[in-house]
Amino acid sequence: MRLDRYIAKQLKSPVGLGGRLVFRVMNWQNRHLYQEAVRLLALSGTDSLLDIGCGNGNVLHTLARQFDCAFTGIDTSASMLALAVRRNRAYIKNSKMTLLCQNVNAMSFADHSFSKAYTINTVYFWENLDDTMIEIGRVLKPGGLFMNTLYTDETLSRFSFTQFGYKRFTPEQLTNAGIHAGFTAELVPIMNGAAYCVLYRKAN
Repeated sequence: MRLDRYIAKQLKSPVGLGGRLVFRVMNWQNRHLYQEAVRLLALSGTDSLLDIGCGNGNVLHTLARQFDCAFTGIDTSASMLALAVRRNRAYIKNSKMTLLCQNVNAMSFADHSFSKAYTINTVYFWENLDDTMIEIGRVLKPGGLFMNTLYTDETLSRFSFTQFGYKRFTPEQLTNAGIHAGFTAELVPIMNGAAYCVLYRKAN
């Protein structure tokens, strides 16, 4: 298997040692992206936060060190979730964080469970954009915020592995999917335009 195809496969559904190594490199490569996303979340101590596609728990760990929120992370990879649990065991032990193996398309949470949610570089792998936005809207409280962070198409094209299994969306497609699901949507460029966040706000 070509290396770029292997990397793409691990990013979509990481398993074993290969998945751990790929995500370690990605965490380093994406560190500036994470910093910008954390800033835009503007967390407060009263927030209940959902990380969609939490991977090895790197961003959640950073957030839990800084904010006194209720944190929940979901991921479809049991291998990555095991790493996230290990990294965040202290926060899990004191009930500050919950980590679950789930798919964003069909979450087990009750309606209006979270004040904020975010995802970073996972939208490329969603099965259905419109249905997923509706499901995210379901679990958010009225007035809740969902932040979708991703690289621009131009930036993605610089990485050869993104030609395998990566769905590409225009900003218009992303904003329209949010509007159809009952959100307002705002595009915020980050990293000097190499990436952007779509800030979706649910109606009150």
